[in-house]
Formats: sequence, structure tokens, C-alpha cells
Amino acid sequence: MHTSSSGQLNSQIVLNQAQRVVVKLGSQIVVEEKGQLAFERLQGIVRQCIALRQQGKEVIIVSSGAVGLGRQRLNLAGALSLNEKQACAAVGQSLLMEAYQSLFAPQKIVPAQVLLTALDFSNRQHYLTLRQTLETLLKLGSVPIINENDVTSVVELQEHGTRGFSDNDKLSAIVAGKLDADLLVILTNVEGIYTDNPASNPDAVKISVIESWQEFQSIGTAGRSSLGRGGMATKLEAAKVASSSGLLTYIASGLQTNPLQPLLSADAEITGTVVLPQMHLSGRKRWIASASGYYGVVVVNEGAVLALQFARASLLPVGIVAVEGEFSARQVLSIQNEYGQEIGRGLSAYDSTTLRTIKGLRKEDIIVLRDASMTREEAIHRDDLVIFEPSNDSLSSDNE
Repeated sequence: MHTSSSGQLNSQIVLNQAQRVVVKLGSQIVVEEKGQLAFERLQGIVRQCIALRQQGKEVIIVSSGAVGLGRQRLNLAGALSLNEKQACAAVGQSLLMEAYQSLFAPQKIVPAQVLLTALDFSNRQHYLTLRQTLETLLKLGSVPIINENDVTSVVELQEHGTRGFSDNDKLSAIVAGKLDADLLVILTNVEGIYTDNPASNPDAVKISVIESWQEFQSIGTAGRSSLGRGGMATKLEAAKVASSSGLLTYIASGLQTNPLQPLLSADAEITGTVVLPQMHLSGRKRWIASASGYYGVVVVNEGAVLALQFARASLLPVGIVAVEGEFSARQVLSIQNEYGQEIGRGLSAYDSTTLRTIKGLRKEDIIVLRDASMTREEAIHRDDLVIFEPSNDSLSSDNE
């Protein structure tokens, strides 16, 4: 790992060259510990976003903080129920947008509120329509302010399930990849990625550059913030998603003064962690790999794992040992080995009922059962697959 000082960063890492930037602000950056808006801190960040705009760059903000602001306004304390969290989000969203509108108004910049759920990405047509809307907003000179729609997104607030983003970190990476951004910036309450949790391990060292997927494997990710739902694990996951889209990722403290200065000046010190891009996926493969979450799981045997990872094969029913969840045809599934490790994702050719009927069967056995609903030999065709590398969690070179 590259744990050298930021002054020794590879000269090719020039954050200020990015022309389209997605900036993600965590709850602990937007909201103070007691729940009030961190106005001065947010004002400083918005001021730097305006400076980026004045340099001719495009800025998209993914902002947390709505639940925290709503909680403070409603004067709620202690553990909140799901319904109370949703009520807080409903109140907090308007407060959050009021803040952004007032901060951008002096420069006559119009922010646009965009509330998203996982369903906006799981449906391919919704996914494409959203892209067109965001592109139009940028063309009109607006700054999109994106957040999960916690009022209706049950799974995001419950912190479990497979269909949600789990945190705005991953949402920001998906949006960045979807909009062909050059750079994803995640501003959090720590100075970057460390080899372990610095709060519990005094020997933890900040990593200046993460160059390869293998380096992710030895990073300790325990702990989470008091205000947000995410922790360092979600930030690493976001960096993986962005990296698979060919994006540079910069994770830094939003508590410092002028955290976006490295984007404005080539001479500025890079204080956080830079994650280098690994490869480019096509837009469709990117959607399958990360954008939508998944609707079910297929567990495959060792022979199928080898065929998928090394022979670039389609997934055949004979290789499936179990089918979990309820889903329709053409929905994204997680493909896992018998040890519960995810090896890829893909679009199912069949619904869950049919797939359970034909799992483990050879082609000739399926022909005997075949009816009008069984038109494909493959459970998931290779054109609808994104397979992860067997040696680490990176994405296979067959996924372009």
C-alpha cells in the first residue's frame, strides 16, 4: 500500500483536471452533532463548488443530512422507529434545500432537488430517463442536489436488504458513473482511508493512494459515524463502484478548511486518499454490476464458478444449486458460490419460480419440461453477466 506523504503522490494524479465532479457530503459534514445545520462548514464547501463552476467545471452534490435536520426540528431524541425516521426525512428535505438555495443564491445559481430510490436504478428505462434529466439540469447551469428518498425508501433506513443503496456513499458512486463524471469526492469526518480504524488502533496509517483491488482486502473497516448510516466500509464500496466505472475517487475530511482545494489548484496539498480507476465497464454492464442492487440470489456449484470465471461461459441451470428470493425475469441477481461469496451479477432469463423448477437440470431434462415460458437454455446469458475476478473483488476483463 502507498502510505507515503501526500506530497509524494504519483504526478499523474491531478484532481484539478476533472471537468465533471460529484461531491458527496456525509451527514456529519452537513449536520452538527446536536442536529443543527453546520451552516458555516456547508457555506465554505458551497463557496468552493461555486469556484469550480467559475473554472468552467460541472458540479453535482449528493447530500446527506435530511433525517438529522428533521430530527432536530421535530425535537426527537433517542432511538427512532422507521416511521419516525421517514417523518424526519420529510421535514428535513425542505430544510436541506432551503440551505442550499440560500447558499447558491448570491451567485444566481439554481440548485435542483433530485430524490432517488433504488427502484429508479433497477428499472432500466427509469435509469436512462434519470440520466437525461440530470444531463439537462447541468446543461441549464443548475447544480443537482441528490439524496435518497428516505420518505419512501424503507430498505435504506432499515440498513438491511439487498435492493437499497445502504448509504449515500454508494449512491454518489452510481450517479458519478452514470453521468460519466471524471471524479468522485467523498467528504467525511476522517482524513481518508486508513489501514485500520484509527479510533481503536493507534498504529493505523493513512493511505495516500490505493492503486489496485488487492489493497482493499487488508483494510480494517470497523466503525460508523453517529449521524450517518455508513462507515468506512461503505466508502470503500463506493470507491470500488466508481473505480469500475473508470473514475478517480478522492476521500477526504470535510471538517477541514477548503476541502476541495486540490480540485481548484494543482499546487494544493492532497490531504486525503486517492483511489485510482481500475477499468471501464459499458453503461449497461455498469448498471448490472452495481446500480440496481439485486432482487435474488443464485447459488452455483464449483464447476459453474470455474466456467463463469475462466471460460467466460453463460450460467446454465445445471450449475445452480439454490435459488433465493422472489423475482421476475430480467431482474438483477447476485451470483454466489456455495460459501456465500459473491462472484458476479446478472440478469435472470427466468422468474424465480421457473428457475427453481429447472435448477440443477441438464439441457435434455429441461427439454422434457419445456413449456412456453422456457425459451432460453441459459439461466443467465454471458451478455447479461458481470463476473468478478477470482483473485480479488475486481471485475473481469470480459466485462467491457
